[in-house]
Amino acid sequence: MAEVLLFDSGRAFFSGDTPAALRYLLNNALCAETPESVEALLLEARERWPEQPDAHIGLYKFYFVAKRYPEAEAAVWQAMRSAARVGGFERNYRRLGPGSADWSRRQGAERLFLFSLKALGVIRLRREKVLQARSVLEKLHELDPSDEIGGGAFLYIARSFFEDAA
Repeated sequence: MAEVLLFDSGRAFFSGDTPAALRYLLNNALCAETPESVEALLLEARERWPEQPDAHIGLYKFYFVAKRYPEAEAAVWQAMRSAARVGGFERNYRRLGPGSADWSRRQGAERLFLFSLKALGVIRLRREKVLQARSVLEKLHELDPSDEIGGGAFLYIARSFFEDAA
């Protein structure tokens, strides 16, 4: 069975204001008997709460663990759009800079966006889209220079592909 990580308010990258019914549904996905049941619950969460980044994050984590990377990437884009809408900042990560939002916030839309940006970079590495992964992870490093999100190791990996070629 594919693992889905617990949605816990103590984790910095999940929003503190996720509706109780959504948290309940996501936590039920943890107890589901089969990957099909997990997916069905996560798809229901996304359908019922499309504006909530957590609904999309649960889905992309599931798809990533299941090695369904194209679907994981699509869910990441939805999570990023949702987080940008909630946070009131540009959804196109390429246009963002250090002053675009308060990226140092430990909770909220900004943190969810950064976490999803890291996920996009990792998924692209898994899909062997190394140049695209490096671009995403470099933007993450620009927005999170202290590497609180943990994208630095993945950026190192993405850059290493180009250093070996030189």
